[in-house]
Amino acid sequence: MGESNFFLIIGLGSIGKRHLNNLLNLGIKNIIIVSKSGVLPHEFSCFLNYQDLQKAISENNISHAFVCTPTANHFQDLKILLKNNIKNVYLEKPVSHNLEELENIKPLLNNCKRLVVGFDLHFDPGLNKIRTILNDKKLGKIFSINAVVGQYLPDWRPDQDHRLGMSAKINKGGGVMLDLIHEFDYLRWLVGIPKKIACVYQKNSILEIETEDVADVLIHFNHGQSGTIHLDYHQKKLVRNCMITCENGTIFWDLIQSEVRMEQHREEKVTFNYHGFERNQRYIEILKCFLNETYWDERLTTFEDALISLKMVVLAKIASEQEAFLTFD
Repeated sequence: MGESNFFLIIGLGSIGKRHLNNLLNLGIKNIIIVSKSGVLPHEFSCFLNYQDLQKAISENNISHAFVCTPTANHFQDLKILLKNNIKNVYLEKPVSHNLEELENIKPLLNNCKRLVVGFDLHFDPGLNKIRTILNDKKLGKIFSINAVVGQYLPDWRPDQDHRLGMSAKINKGGGVMLDLIHEFDYLRWLVGIPKKIACVYQKNSILEIETEDVADVLIHFNHGQSGTIHLDYHQKKLVRNCMITCENGTIFWDLIQSEVRMEQHREEKVTFNYHGFERNQRYIEILKCFLNETYWDERLTTFEDALISLKMVVLAKIASEQEAFLTFD
């Protein structure tokens, strides 16, 4: 199709549509879509659509690719892109649902100039405020970090039957720990590499899904800090927050309220709010940073860092099944 460079979006579910719309808003028009259904929504019918990824690559000059397929397809789609030397790849989180294909991917990673994993929460002003506070070290040593997230699964995509979606299916990479892997990732981003992990997860019948719907994770980090993560598909009102207890004070972040509070002993509470910030701004900012090939923004997530978060989830599942505290390797 000539010498033009194209952006390729693989998978046109909710996140694929979001990236497509944001690319259009940034003025990028040369876009090709790979959708296995073969039928595009009316508003996107003007774009060239393939059902086969390899054919789309073979017939076009692809400069950037976005992997937006179900989690269980991520490694396979990534492998095809790397084998075809696609230089700029945006891989939706998590990188996969297990580690089985990892050894087949590793030798190909150098074929890619820029590989970014889509942990967009790194672009939330509240989380960045926490990073700044912690980096200033005024609060001293971190003792513990406790993250909580819960949302009623049927409310995630009200126009779909939650029992048929990716979250409900083991073979698609569903489950509350992979779906909400952001919490594993930002604990790693804020505190560092884990040393040991324990977990208890539940599979309740009430939602009629195959995957785990509640998980409580306990983490011992390399520098002695402890961490907990609670995740569930059941809370009827969305909850997402984190509390960090330090030597000289406490930080509380409420993502839903767009607020960070810092309290120090015998000092006035300091509140930072970003109420006018909309969720899609995170996606636009991460997209701009991905497209800026002259600079690597520290908020971007490398494949190697994203792999740590995936290993944390995998180890947590094994720890729950073995009723053990496992060492992170």
